[in-house]
Amino acid sequence: MRIPIVSVVLLSCLASACSPQTDSADTGHNAEHPSESPIRIRIPDTRFTGILPIYIAEEKGMLEKNGLEAQWIDVRDPGQGTKLLIAGQADLIMTTFANILPVEARKPGSLRLLFPASETRSDPVSYILVRPDSTIKSLADLGGRTLGTYSGPSQKAYALIVLEKLGYREPEDVRLVQVATAAQVQGLFGGAYDALFTVEPYASIALEQGARSIATGVRTAIISDPFWLGAAAVPSGVANAQPSLIPKLLRALDEAARYIGAHDAESREVLARRTGTADAVAKRSALYNWVAYPNADQLDQIQDAVDLLHRKNMIDAPVDVHTLFVGSDLE
Repeated sequence: MRIPIVSVVLLSCLASACSPQTDSADTGHNAEHPSESPIRIRIPDTRFTGILPIYIAEEKGMLEKNGLEAQWIDVRDPGQGTKLLIAGQADLIMTTFANILPVEARKPGSLRLLFPASETRSDPVSYILVRPDSTIKSLADLGGRTLGTYSGPSQKAYALIVLEKLGYREPEDVRLVQVATAAQVQGLFGGAYDALFTVEPYASIALEQGARSIATGVRTAIISDPFWLGAAAVPSGVANAQPSLIPKLLRALDEAARYIGAHDAESREVLARRTGTADAVAKRSALYNWVAYPNADQLDQIQDAVDLLHRKNMIDAPVDVHTLFVGSDLE
């Protein structure tokens, strides 16, 4: 089900819970009670590759089996999706830590996190690309050049971290240029910047058009491996009002992640159809790795990633992810 943003705004009175059709969690909705109404979850559909498990869980019946129903909000900008979540007009968002954790830093206790996603060295998602005729052959050639990337705090944060670790100052050594997500590949080939720091599926789109990679798996090679980039977030008010919501979500998403691992081709077909990605791009794009029940070591790695964002002033205050994440205590 998909509802436009205009309609969502009219529902702003529902700031503390799921939509009015959503039933209370204390009625025990699950697959054992098929006659009862499902819990409806309003989700911004940002077309982010990280949402794939939710698409799969919906299409393959995993949400329905767990007494859940997705109600999609058509919004492409992750920042706008977060604003809807804060305003009580969305119940769940899958996004980056740089996008969502400033909310928790400003108002501790406002979020619950689950289902973290990572990029690994074996499945590279991030690239630095140049035009096929570029004289730039390696990262060492970036000095005095411009580096493009897409708009938003997440990518800016990671781009600055990468440049710093490479020994470049911005803007003295390398000037960062941010453009709209949809314009980044066109900007590379149009000469708006000399190199492009991007992620899937845009990396594969550019490579399909002839771009050349000078660095693959940038974030895992330069920042950390695995590179924990984000997670699903649920407002604490929604989680408290629907105590069964997160356990149900985790069961559905865990099954969806396992399905993706076992049915790669079918999952990529869903990705292409739901995000509007070309089939050729969806087939070559690396996918993220999702974890429904993170262990202590994984939470420590996520904490390191979040601490790095704080040190780079992308998060106003320290955030303890161990107190935010649910899943490790539910396995």
